[in-house]
Amino acid sequence: MSRPIFVLNDQGALVPIFEREYESEDIFQQMLAKFPELLLTGDDRTPYSGLLLLTREQDVPIEAGGSRVYSLDHLFVDQDGVPTLVEVKRRSDTRNRRELVAQMLDYASNGLACWNVEDLRRNFEQTCREIDKEPAGVLAEFLGDGGDAEGFWMQIAENIRDERIRMVFVADEISVELRRIVAFLNRQMRSSEMLAIEVRQFVGEGVRAFVPDLIVRPAASMGGHSSSADTMRQAWTEDRFMTVLDEKAGAEVVGVARSILDWGIKHATRFWWGEGKKDGSFGPVFCWKGTDYYPVFVWSTGVGKIQFQWLKLRPPFDSIEKRRELLDRLNAIPGIALPEDALGGRPSFPLRALVPAEARKRFLAVLDWVVDEVKENV
Repeated sequence: MSRPIFVLNDQGALVPIFEREYESEDIFQQMLAKFPELLLTGDDRTPYSGLLLLTREQDVPIEAGGSRVYSLDHLFVDQDGVPTLVEVKRRSDTRNRRELVAQMLDYASNGLACWNVEDLRRNFEQTCREIDKEPAGVLAEFLGDGGDAEGFWMQIAENIRDERIRMVFVADEISVELRRIVAFLNRQMRSSEMLAIEVRQFVGEGVRAFVPDLIVRPAASMGGHSSSADTMRQAWTEDRFMTVLDEKAGAEVVGVARSILDWGIKHATRFWWGEGKKDGSFGPVFCWKGTDYYPVFVWSTGVGKIQFQWLKLRPPFDSIEKRRELLDRLNAIPGIALPEDALGGRPSFPLRALVPAEARKRFLAVLDWVVDEVKENV
């Protein structure tokens, strides 16, 4: 039997509590789902300030749109929209530690290839309904004052696209073998990271206590190098964006991007700037009656992307007929040829198509039409 820890209860009596193994893995998982703060260590060693549970038993297919092949214990996101994959094991789990790591890598690689942010959003909404809470309220509480809910989901999508994720092993005891494997893999990764966390349980009469401890942390904390946590976010500014765009696509395309930026300065409420590690992006955000509209994003790779994925969630573009009209207006511009099946996605077009003055004028007129349609119909 482990040595007791004495807790002073409300009646002024000392209650001995002893370390106990979790009764079952499911109970262990339930505790983490209900209290994600158990994955915080109470200091600054964890590379996140909070975690939001999207779902338990997250489906992991092996092809886009496919059915479940694997099932991840928990899928959280942190305050920066970084997907955080959590696998929970008790110390009595007899499986080889290498098997556990291989399983996590299966989840991560296939999840990044196949997860769709809209499906993750629906899973989050279902998670909230199961505990009788409104998804919008839960998300607002997590993001805090001034939080941008739609921008947050967009950041999650960008993190998935750029393979910025976090893999976390949680157990009541992390073996030496698992520590070594996780530490080794963590040192090799650039845009992702691995952690190993122990959450020990102590039980006494009417009392239960939990003690979390970060056993293997991101590489920076162990060697003084820049960690994946430090490099996961890069704030793009206008000057940096235009410099990179000039290098990749040339001055004429920079002129196109500046025209869209200027349009946004006149018509949009604000701008959304991406935080991609390799590629930058921005989009003018038009807010009408409390709802944000993201008609187009511009990328430092020299492409523009029409945001049907987000427009379809907002009137009047929740109507497929209205989205098709937008598609037709865009396709009438020489050099733009968006496919019919793109009405629910984010189809791209070359910004170079808008170098001719007339094509650029017609494109900005389409953006004007989007704003007018919202104001007239919402």
